[in-house]
Formats: sequence, structure tokens, C-alpha cells
Amino acid sequence: MDLAPHHIGIVVSDLERSTTFYQGLGFETVSDLPAEDGSRAIRFMRLHTFEIELFWYAEPAEPAYAPAGHGQLGYRHLAFRTHDIDATLASLKSIGAVPDDLEVRRVPIGYSLLFLRDPDGLEIEIMQED
Repeated sequence: MDLAPHHIGIVVSDLERSTTFYQGLGFETVSDLPAEDGSRAIRFMRLHTFEIELFWYAEPAEPAYAPAGHGQLGYRHLAFRTHDIDATLASLKSIGAVPDDLEVRRVPIGYSLLFLRDPDGLEIEIMQED
């Protein structure tokens, strides 16, 4: 089998707000596919070789996950690796993507971690192998 990660689809409540957030993480818009009747839109964004597919619908949707629950089935978080977590945190703070009091969590098994949420509450993990 010849598989490689390509993209993840995320339903968002505000396409422009989510686009701005993911641009802050380094994603660039690749393509837009709006419906002619304005009922929905899809935007692909890319970071290196990984893409996210943002879905927006004119009729609001209910969240399909429980962001605070442990042991819930389904999406838990989207994770990214960095080589300099402190610089990444400083950059995220400078664009207002995270609260000023957010701190790096140093895990004794050799990882440094940041946890933040996108505009619709989906958890984002940023990790550095120490």
C-alpha cells in the first residue's frame, strides 16, 4: 500500500476568520470552491505538503465533537511539529492567535508541547522533540 497524508477537512463557522487563523500558523490558500448559490464554500490551504480543507455552510452546523471531553470518540486534535517551540509561541502571541499567558509544557519524556484552539474550538497541538 502506498499512502501518504494529504489533508483533513474541517467545518468552520466563519471562513475568513479561520483562514486568518491558519495563515498565522503558516498555511497558504491553494484554491477556493464557492457554490454559485452562496450556500457553501470550500477553501484548501497548504503548509508544506499537508493541506486542510475548510468547509463553510450558510446554515450553521452543530459541533461534531466535544472539545473538553476525554475519551470521546472522534477528532481529538491536529498536531504540528516544530524545531523551535519557544519561537513558535512568540510568533503566535505576536499575531494574537494565543493568550498572552499561554506557556510551553515541558514533558519529562522528551517533548515540549503547546495546546491552543482554532476559532471554532478545535484543539491544535504544537510539539517539539527535545
